[in-house]
Amino acid sequence: MKSKKKRVREITDYIKFVFPMLILYILFFILPLFQTIGYSFTDYNGINPKKEFTGLTNYFDVFQDKWFYNSMAFTGKSVLLMILLANVLGFLLALALNTKIRSRNILRAIVFCPFVFNNVTVGFIWQFLLGRFMTDLYPLTGWKVFNIGWLSDNSLVLYSVVFVKLWQSIGYFMVIYLAGLQSIPTELMEAATIDGASTFQKFRYITLPLLKNTHMFVMITCMINAFRSFDLVYTMTQGGPLNATKT
Repeated sequence: MKSKKKRVREITDYIKFVFPMLILYILFFILPLFQTIGYSFTDYNGINPKKEFTGLTNYFDVFQDKWFYNSMAFTGKSVLLMILLANVLGFLLALALNTKIRSRNILRAIVFCPFVFNNVTVGFIWQFLLGRFMTDLYPLTGWKVFNIGWLSDNSLVLYSVVFVKLWQSIGYFMVIYLAGLQSIPTELMEAATIDGASTFQKFRYITLPLLKNTHMFVMITCMINAFRSFDLVYTMTQGGPLNATKT
């Protein structure tokens, strides 16, 4: 009887903790989601309160718009590049900063620092650096790298956007990999060393297998993060040049 009452009290406590956030989640995420889906079947333009039901017309229009496929291609390429580079570079940085060097804590903080800035701030910073700042530096230095249109060249703007997004988020993925590396039992490494395993063998047969879940978490998180880059891209390029970066 007591255990049943205790169980009921525990469930009640859980509900008390979850209920406030659940209400906020429903109000600010679930309801707007369904409202947006409803608007997609009307001619609502965001300004005029009067709207008429149009069925699937908006969806047919989207699939007939050539810029839709251009946006899908740009988004797909940027997401794939982000997943690949963030996993590789984040992992390499974690390996490098997991060693016993004097300045590792300072270096970790420097690498992680850009992640605390929001996308809009990062976008405006790099819009200035890759645009006006480089343009002003070229006459002073004569270096051709400052005369390249990183944000105005169709063939380069994708890589510029990916670079900026990577610069912003690589510190976060490094921290995740650091946590994974530091969770590996030292006893395994010591046993492997005693058995005569080389550094590469320990990395291949101990480190990589034990980081399998970490790799998967970083990959999924990176994909979500890459898809949520509209504000960063827009503040950097406003969809240009020639709609090349519309997302």
